[in-house]
Amino acid sequence: MPQVSDAIVRPMRDDERQNVHALMRRAFPLLDQWAFSWTPYVLVAEQGGQLQGAIVLKLFTLPRNRQAGSIAWVFTAPEVRGQGFGQRLIEAGINFFEQQGCDQILTTVEGFNTSSSKLFATRGFKILPPEDQFRRYGLATLVVWAKLSHYFDLGHFLWARPVAPAVDSPSLQWWSTITANSLIGLLMLWRASGFRAFHPEMWLVLPGIFLVLFGLRHLGMWLTAHRQGLTVRFRTWESGFLLSIAITLLFPGAIFPIPGSLYPITHQWRYRDLLPQLGWMAVAGTLPVLILVWGVWVLGELNEPLPYVRAWLEAVLLVGKPLVLFDIAMPFFPFVSFNGRRLWDWNKTVWGILAMATITIFLV
Repeated sequence: MPQVSDAIVRPMRDDERQNVHALMRRAFPLLDQWAFSWTPYVLVAEQGGQLQGAIVLKLFTLPRNRQAGSIAWVFTAPEVRGQGFGQRLIEAGINFFEQQGCDQILTTVEGFNTSSSKLFATRGFKILPPEDQFRRYGLATLVVWAKLSHYFDLGHFLWARPVAPAVDSPSLQWWSTITANSLIGLLMLWRASGFRAFHPEMWLVLPGIFLVLFGLRHLGMWLTAHRQGLTVRFRTWESGFLLSIAITLLFPGAIFPIPGSLYPITHQWRYRDLLPQLGWMAVAGTLPVLILVWGVWVLGELNEPLPYVRAWLEAVLLVGKPLVLFDIAMPFFPFVSFNGRRLWDWNKTVWGILAMATITIFLV
């Protein structure tokens, strides 16, 4: 049987584009395929005359005219996964960037895609948290995001090589998440004026509602992880806020909560190995919020609360309904970083029950 050491990694020829595209379609789900794009720099892994994988690379300029590279896509044929072709391709990509004089190599990886993150972690890459991104690049951070398409890739983290000691504070990221969602919520209220009537008190209570709902979700997940002996930390989803702002501006009265999530503290772990713990964490994070949303709906139907109380109840439903929708009932791309994907992969019966309860709140 041929070994991966027999494979040759070389630049893609023009006449191979169709075959590489077909290989990409075999490697990724349908929705992921729509996001695929070419660059002038594509390397392929060939073994025995067969293409077994490819890596798509980008070159761009950082502030102060520093050269940088990014790994946009890396994929292998399904039948050779786990045989080392991905490692060979990434190493070849790193060598390519070093030959081009790149000061830094960047890529983005979905937080629970441990098969990819382990490949990068073992080759000197580390997560570059948003606070360190802005410290390094300043306002040009948004330009770097654009180069990496890191603006709508919800739940993906920016990885960099090499990485100096970084500012990486879970507490800062948590409070930044609350603040950013609150500001987007206030933007939604301003944008919806003239389209939908809200109690004036909503301007005061909406930030507190984000704190309550996200806090309930976070506490449930953290306590469950702690009880299972799993050490986790919070990470914000920085690229999701641009998508949330876009939705608020395009659809008056709509809001897309970006809660972030809890992840094991180590960079090298296997998603499948921890799926039982992650599944219980997902239940503990979603069920209390779902119960609160249902309880508030029932309370509002039973009697007519005072105006200020009604503002709180409406705010819970305004934020809580879309939160449970995306956090439970939509386990597919581009929402795979929410808890719904953990529930789906862990126990489809549990996911089905929670998803049905979630969808019903929109129908009653």
